Amino acid sequence: MANTHEICFVFIGGTHQIYHLAPIAAQIARSSSRFTVRCICADEEAEKALREIAGQMQAKTMEIARIGIPWIARLAVRATGRPSAAKGPILASIRWHARRSCAIVTPERTSAALRKMGWRRPLIHFRHGAGDRAPASEKRLRAFDLIVVPGEKDFQRALEQGIDRSRLRVGGYVKLDYLRIAPPAKESLFGNSLPTVVYNPHFDARISSLDIALDVIERFRQQDRYNLVFAPHIRSMETMSQADRQRFLSQAVANRIIIDLGSPSLFNMRYTQAADIYLGDVSSQLYEFLSRPRPAVFLNSHGIHWEPDLRYAGWHLGEVTDGPGTVLAAIDRAVANHHNKIEAQVSALKFAFGNFDGAIERSADILIKAVTA
Repeated sequence: MANTHEICFVFIGGTHQIYHLAPIAAQIARSSSRFTVRCICADEEAEKALREIAGQMQAKTMEIARIGIPWIARLAVRATGRPSAAKGPILASIRWHARRSCAIVTPERTSAALRKMGWRRPLIHFRHGAGDRAPASEKRLRAFDLIVVPGEKDFQRALEQGIDRSRLRVGGYVKLDYLRIAPPAKESLFGNSLPTVVYNPHFDARISSLDIALDVIERFRQQDRYNLVFAPHIRSMETMSQADRQRFLSQAVANRIIIDLGSPSLFNMRYTQAADIYLGDVSSQLYEFLSRPRPAVFLNSHGIHWEPDLRYAGWHLGEVTDGPGTVLAAIDRAVANHHNKIEAQVSALKFAFGNFDGAIERSADILIKAVTA
């Protein structure tokens, strides 16, 4: 039998997703004695991030439970080499742990599989990120009773995927709203006055510039005009060999080049807030960076005819170049011509993130109305 006052929040998609949903759980826990808020995760890093958010938001009653990883999940990871292979068995375990909850809320789409596992109560999805890609996993949205998106861009895209308008709500970009409560560290990344470039390649090899990243970093090692932070998407490390990790780490230069392959700064917006210039490909972190309009450069390392493709809409907001040999010149152009891009960047940010001031409280209200309807 369901407990009509327990809401189960599920976090199994990586620590980078937590900031998009956990602040909403904390808001409900601290503002409504009517609901029990239970957050379930499956690893130590996720638990640490959840406790940090609960502490920052003074959500003392927010329950955080780290469940054990089933043996079959560990076996699946060893057999495939992919951490994501553990999600199926973990979801089966979560289905049992949430058996008394009135609703399950999640920031990732793999949880759509809970429907096949017999979950019949409300299943609610909060989108993490607000990039331009439309991955195949978007089709899983049909399994959710309610989908809460940051802004108009994802609202329109969901409609195009065949999602009924009645199941969609716009809440604003929660992660940016959370920065008002817990802003990133203010300490300077470097002890010099040079402008800083944050290089943020995506993890998807089909569209990422990660395959040329070592050459890109080398170009920065050979110049003295820019600092560099190499901050790839956290999921890039899932299939990276130890040898490749060491190759990247060896490229660091004291007080000039930071190579970060796993710290919380990769997803808590420290780098995107501190940097002066963005360098990347298709990551939605572009829009987090553009919360303050700044120069941006994109690497078209696959020679894609990108101009008419909506998956590359963000590339119209900066300079596009094809590889390591032209990257520094493209950065120079982006800085010199940025005044021509500011209006478009402001417009794109609003389209992607909506009104992110107050997004946490607004999204919490949407969720409460959904579970009490």
